[in-house]
Amino acid sequence: MKKQFDIITFGGATQDIMYYTKEGVIIKNKKNILAPELLAFEYGEKINSDDVHMTFGGGAMNTAVSFANLGFKTGIFTNLGDDRFSDAIVRELKSKKIDITNITKSTKTHSGFSFIINFNNENHNEHILFTHRGANSLLNISGKKLENINSQWFYIASLGGAKKLFTKNINTIFEIAEKKNIKIAWNPGVPQIKLGYKFFKKYFKNIEVFCLNKSESIDMVKTYGIKTDNVEKLLKTIHSWEVKICVITCGRLGAYVYDGNKIYFEKATKHKSTDTTGAGDAFNSSFVAGLMIYNNDIKKSLKLSMLRSGNVVSNIGAQSGLLTKNQIKP
Repeated sequence: MKKQFDIITFGGATQDIMYYTKEGVIIKNKKNILAPELLAFEYGEKINSDDVHMTFGGGAMNTAVSFANLGFKTGIFTNLGDDRFSDAIVRELKSKKIDITNITKSTKTHSGFSFIINFNNENHNEHILFTHRGANSLLNISGKKLENINSQWFYIASLGGAKKLFTKNINTIFEIAEKKNIKIAWNPGVPQIKLGYKFFKKYFKNIEVFCLNKSESIDMVKTYGIKTDNVEKLLKTIHSWEVKICVITCGRLGAYVYDGNKIYFEKATKHKSTDTTGAGDAFNSSFVAGLMIYNNDIKKSLKLSMLRSGNVVSNIGAQSGLLTKNQIKP
């Protein structure tokens, strides 16, 4: 019997170390609009931490937990290593009632791991993420396994691996989604965005929701021959590629959505920012969840996204602040 899900997520799962410090300096970088600020530390210095936490992350895991917390029957396709991090990740997923049937493991390989510097002072509260994709880069999605699943949605987070393996995985997901009339939401990672418009071109018409942050959208549109940082132009350019709904997040400034008829905007919430890790995953997964909950009402879905992502940044880690169905007021 084929398993029935509301949504399946694809991508990475990691063990994270959250490292908090005030011992850094912000350097303005006016020569590069894609990297306007740099975080620097004195070379050779010992940097002290105010606090350290062990948490979980990775695009597929973050979004799977997000959907599961809202009561959706959720499955995950990810690849883990043969180590204690793998065991901890599986236990956490089980505790959230996420189906782990399609998790694979690579022997003699470390699970995905991230070291995240959270820089906090009176003017800044941001993070820099150092990541080792490890086993995540070896994820090999089985078409046979995917054929035995029924789902309303597929959510594709950042997929690692060499271009050949990544392309094979994407082709498998899209072929089965088209065959089964499954909606696709895609939030590609930076390595995939660097492949540019020509790579993505054949997939766009089958994407229901395409999610990028502003910097990523600038990069993507640039590969199409357009250099701009104007959000309206970015949205309309991406939508012209036949994407049904385009989402562009702008950090503390808010987020925009375009469906071909109207540009929607929602301000960021006034939650106290403790840790911005996972805010994008929380926002994008909540937007897709909102479309499912509110029958494709974009305005309501945007509000849900801001509420849940705002709560994530007021907590430590990418998953601890993901509001559950019972915590959200009707």
